Amino acid sequence: MSGVSPSAGETHPQPGPHRSADAAIGGIAGLAGGLLGVGGGFIMVPLQVLWTRTRQRTAAGTSLAAIVPIAVVGAAVYYFGGGSPQLDLQVAVFLMLGSSAGALAGARLALVIPERPLRMLVAALLLVGAVNELYYTFLSSPPAATARAGGEGALQVVLIAVVGLVIGTLSGLTGVGGGILVVPALVLGFGVDQRIAQGTSLLAILPTAALGALVHHRNGDVDLGAAGRMAAAGVPAAILGAVLALWLPQRVLAGVFGLVLAAMAYRMWPRRAEALPA
Repeated sequence: MSGVSPSAGETHPQPGPHRSADAAIGGIAGLAGGLLGVGGGFIMVPLQVLWTRTRQRTAAGTSLAAIVPIAVVGAAVYYFGGGSPQLDLQVAVFLMLGSSAGALAGARLALVIPERPLRMLVAALLLVGAVNELYYTFLSSPPAATARAGGEGALQVVLIAVVGLVIGTLSGLTGVGGGILVVPALVLGFGVDQRIAQGTSLLAILPTAALGALVHHRNGDVDLGAAGRMAAAGVPAAILGAVLALWLPQRVLAGVFGLVLAAMAYRMWPRRAEALPA
């Protein structure tokens, strides 16, 4: 009998200080992402800042890295989980092309364009989308939405790519995730079914999320451990959220999305205190 306690001669790996918080953040974001057809960065970034005291830039890069697997599984459920695919591959491809170019342009323009008027513009766009979604939910009869936005010819394809370019640029300028803008753009601008717009959004945001994660990682602004923990919790939650989205009525989905857009618009609007010097 050695009489030596285990703690005296051995070291055991201890859980990181934020393991539980990272898992909780990933789970919440994954559920919301699958349910609403967005990456979940609008949840992951502020919660990392609040719960784990992560720097804003690192929180953004880490959330982009975690979004990639979450969006992949969410899009897969929308495509394979229903009786027919609940996303439009053609629309997603052209959105990808436009948004990828826009994200790069927005990152460069962010250095020279004032942030305050841009945030006001994005908040106004989000509010318009929120009003439309909530109007459909509570006041209107079901619209004659098209199941697909594609297949309308070259002009339609060009317009979709331009919308992707604008959304990617705004995302690069303001840090707002593309999915939160893609869904209302497809519903409002092209009359796409709410559920198909959400599934298409999850697929369309993949390139910009991956590209953004790589750029942040190169700059040292990605916590790979935290991203892995958030993704591990977010992937099953995203599957659950996407299954719920396929099951819930269209009006309920639109209402939930409208409330999220309204909350995002409020959060995006610049406060007077933010304009004052520190």
